[in-house]
Amino acid sequence: MTRKDKEAWVVKCPHCGKIERGCDHVSRADIQRIVRLLNLGVQVFETEDESEEDEHEGPPETPRTQLYQMVKPQYALDDLVLTPRTRDAVEDALAEIRNADLLYRRWGMQKVVKHRRGMTILFAGPPGTGKTVTAEAIAAALGLQLMVVNYAQLENMWVGETEKNIEAVFDDAVKGKALLFFDEADSIFYQRGASAAPWTNRDVNVLLHHLEKFTGVAVLATNMPLTLDRALGRRIDIAIEFEMPTPEMREKLLRRLLPPRAPRDRDVDFAEIARRYALSGGQLLNVVRQAMRYALRRGKPRRVTMADFVRAAEHEIGKGTFLSRDHLGTWNVDVRHRLGGYG
Repeated sequence: MTRKDKEAWVVKCPHCGKIERGCDHVSRADIQRIVRLLNLGVQVFETEDESEEDEHEGPPETPRTQLYQMVKPQYALDDLVLTPRTRDAVEDALAEIRNADLLYRRWGMQKVVKHRRGMTILFAGPPGTGKTVTAEAIAAALGLQLMVVNYAQLENMWVGETEKNIEAVFDDAVKGKALLFFDEADSIFYQRGASAAPWTNRDVNVLLHHLEKFTGVAVLATNMPLTLDRALGRRIDIAIEFEMPTPEMREKLLRRLLPPRAPRDRDVDFAEIARRYALSGGQLLNVVRQAMRYALRRGKPRRVTMADFVRAAEHEIGKGTFLSRDHLGTWNVDVRHRLGGYG
């Protein structure tokens, strides 16, 4: 090597350390060849990690396990407390799903519908009327798991990734033999329009496309059906309205929701509570839990009384008044730093 080469380059043997003329592992000819290549501008990398990273640069893929939650159904059809009209609609859906081969092959529906589809059901009704529980019960009746879609993970900031996530969800529902459940469906199947961002319209287009080609069972639940995209109507096979429970249904729900082992006073009259308070099933669950809290606070002997249920029911009704107030208005701070309202 020339003096210039020695000043410009340092050759280091992994076994011997810094060398100039060669060693037992690297010959002098090897050193000269290395220096000549470096002088020519040849780039040498210690490892291939850097080049591998460059090849895989791009949008990170969302793990499929984050796109949805696989739930084992905990409710059966016998657990449901529904109005006759709602229950009949559920039974209609189950009848077609269970007899799909008979309907399409022996009865000839496949000659009318060339591309065999699955079943898409829309649940619409007030909060707490049993939409999610019914989806679990249908999955259990069909021997399927419940796949609950995670909207927060479904949408991706990278172009094209949201479409891939949507496709993955539908594919995994078929492979995993799961009932695909879109809770609060208005959050994702919302109306398209010129005022919406272009990518949101595109996402809804992709969802509608996959829903139409889906061969499994999909359930969409919403409290606001008017906000759903109009094109969704053609893809809905059965629309089921979940109505508020009747007084008889509310009494039945109260008896089921209060655990058998919970100490209940003799004066508790479920029929009277059901008659006085027109609440949904979800609200009645809150009433039962709140009544039990009142009993816990009293100390021993702890028994849930009629007064506890009445007070809890009034508290539940008061939530509606509380939520209707303007809590984002002006607020003041007094000299003792107490807030008057919410900021």
